[in-house]
Amino acid sequence: MSIRGKKEGLYRLIGSFLLLLSFFLSIFFSILVLGDLILSLLLILMIGPPFLMSILLKLEQNFIVKNSIKFTILVIIIEVVLNSITLPIYSNLLIVRFVLIESLDFLLIVCWHFSLSLYKKHKLIFIIGGFSSFVLNILLMLNLNHLFIINISLMLTLFLGLLLIFSAELIMKKKGLLNYI
Repeated sequence: MSIRGKKEGLYRLIGSFLLLLSFFLSIFFSILVLGDLILSLLLILMIGPPFLMSILLKLEQNFIVKNSIKFTILVIIIEVVLNSITLPIYSNLLIVRFVLIESLDFLLIVCWHFSLSLYKKHKLIFIIGGFSSFVLNILLMLNLNHLFIINISLMLTLFLGLLLIFSAELIMKKKGLLNYI
């Protein structure tokens, strides 16, 4: 007996993996764009806790799931403290670039986290996160000509991941194999 929708489910998983790959490419891109060791370390320190929390929530660790609101508040406090340390030190152009890159990375975490969800609200967050990160990527690409190839590879993996997930879900929906909750 075969599993119905196995191929489309595999496409969804591959799309989710491509979104995760685009997140790692984005971190690499961010470090190259910032060009400052302290800002790069701060960016990694700011992106690390939400990414770790996302992984633990995906793995449904009881302690994290039960206390997810407390952990979210803790992550927000960490982000505010690190941003308040960073903002007064650097020039306006570098800070604008830092905030754009930080936003792009957060949007990619959100997009990846909700990529395989079956809930309508989560799917909407996935769509908004994916579209917004794609637009932010284009804005960054227009301002940074020297990192064109890395940004193009980031955009291609993001686009292919989104395309695989959308097309697989549309096919599964037409076959009646996928219903959003």
